[in-house]
Amino acid sequence: MRRLEDSTDVLNEKVVEEGVKSTRVLIQTFLQAIKACRLYEANHPILPKFLDRLRKDFDHYFNECDSFSLLVGERQLFYRGKVVYESQDVRESLAFLFFKDGIREIQFYKGLEFREIADFLNVVRKSDFVNRLEDDLVTLLWEKDFPHIAFTTADEFFEGTGFVPARAGDFIKGFEEGVKEKTEEGEIEEPDDLMEGSLEQTLNPSPGQSLVQACQLNSDEMEEINREVLAEQQLEYVYVLIDNLIEILLHLGEDMEAYENMISYFERIVCSLLEQKEVEKAATILKHLNETVESMVLKDKQILAIRRILEASSGAQSIRLLEKAMNGNGEGELEFILQYLRLLTKQAIDPLCRSLGESESGKWRKVVSDLLVELGREDIQPLTRFLTDPDPSLVCHILSILGRVGDSSTVQYLGNLVSHEDPRVREGTLQMLSKLGERGKDLIKRFLRDPATEIRGRASLILARTARDQAAKPLLEIVLSEDFYKRDYEEKASFFRALGETGSEELIPVLKKMARKRRWFQRTQWKEMRLCAMNALRMVEAAVKLVGSGMKS
Repeated sequence: MRRLEDSTDVLNEKVVEEGVKSTRVLIQTFLQAIKACRLYEANHPILPKFLDRLRKDFDHYFNECDSFSLLVGERQLFYRGKVVYESQDVRESLAFLFFKDGIREIQFYKGLEFREIADFLNVVRKSDFVNRLEDDLVTLLWEKDFPHIAFTTADEFFEGTGFVPARAGDFIKGFEEGVKEKTEEGEIEEPDDLMEGSLEQTLNPSPGQSLVQACQLNSDEMEEINREVLAEQQLEYVYVLIDNLIEILLHLGEDMEAYENMISYFERIVCSLLEQKEVEKAATILKHLNETVESMVLKDKQILAIRRILEASSGAQSIRLLEKAMNGNGEGELEFILQYLRLLTKQAIDPLCRSLGESESGKWRKVVSDLLVELGREDIQPLTRFLTDPDPSLVCHILSILGRVGDSSTVQYLGNLVSHEDPRVREGTLQMLSKLGERGKDLIKRFLRDPATEIRGRASLILARTARDQAAKPLLEIVLSEDFYKRDYEEKASFFRALGETGSEELIPVLKKMARKRRWFQRTQWKEMRLCAMNALRMVEAAVKLVGSGMKS
């Protein structure tokens, strides 16, 4: 019997876990749809896409369950006692959006129609602009009288019998009986903490100890709570300060000295926050400034002031502090560091490139490389200046970034790198040229005479694939040179294969002659030449035949 109960518990737990998983997917779509509705106007063409995806996720969910019910906390949404959504930022929080107007539970029922979803989201969007003295979200939702959407408000949620316990024992007994009664009615589930023992066992008061004494926090617990409260207050204080400062900035007149003072203050506060590794707060400042420029009509002086703040925050000192923050913090801070980096201006390219060459952190180099690719898409010239840097490793990094950007004008900056003393740079340059197609063929030809055997062989193949027929002549000049037959077999094989890949019909008589020719001296080396020539000849003849049959058809 005990085993049967255990297996039933396991099965029920799995069902709950699957439900939580499905709910999290629906919550994400739900959240994205609400954000879109709050961000865009009602007639914006992108909104139907969010609504349609939300409808599909609701339909999928209702294939498994008859209702979708969420309990609303101040910063969290709960499904069957499990947290499925959480946000500490009350300005962005979906949970707080409902919580502040008294909604404590939202239920969506099977049969939910697309029109109801659209109306629900439209009401939520309107709630941001209503006069709180006249209306609130609850009233707006009730007026719609949704047939498949229901709400529980704070008054209903906390409605009770009015029982007030006189002693600790009465409180414990009354609470346990209330939980049991509610569970039997199917309204709530018994909390996990009470499944293994009673509330009295959980509190474990000493003999003669009152309930207040049993629940009283010790000094360490009080100190921890005070630290958390202080941290939250400080964070909120910074947000309020940022909003106030931006408001002041937007009301400055024509006094340039006032603007200079405000710019200087913002620069110092951002730098100070980065030094303290408070990247989240620093990123929030830049985000608010950026949003102000994009969302409001500003005076030229105001725009100039905000841009100068953003540019100053993209300087070398900020980049160094960000790198220290990334190397000194866990993964939790990475999100805010990336957020800060995404707000950098083009002025950050120079210090980012220098950081790329100096940093020993692979994680930081990867992040910086990805960012430089995005910054370089608008203008590659700030990147190309580092192709002359004395550090070969940095030059190789820049070549890789330019390769990912894929700007065809890059070829004009690569000429001096063909003869670079470091083979890694020459290999990187050749790889870069291979992505530029025919525009880079003249520089690729110069690599046919590179000091390194591997680079010469690779260049022959790249030239054949980028220049096709035009590659036959320069390749043949190398193959017919006096000492070519003395080279390593791998290099000879690469050049002859390149000749074959050109598919040039003009090569056929030359290759036939080489395949038939015999020598008494250096017989082994010349035998390799003949073998390579025969292989190249077969490739060319097959290509010519294929072209001929294509023309006939």
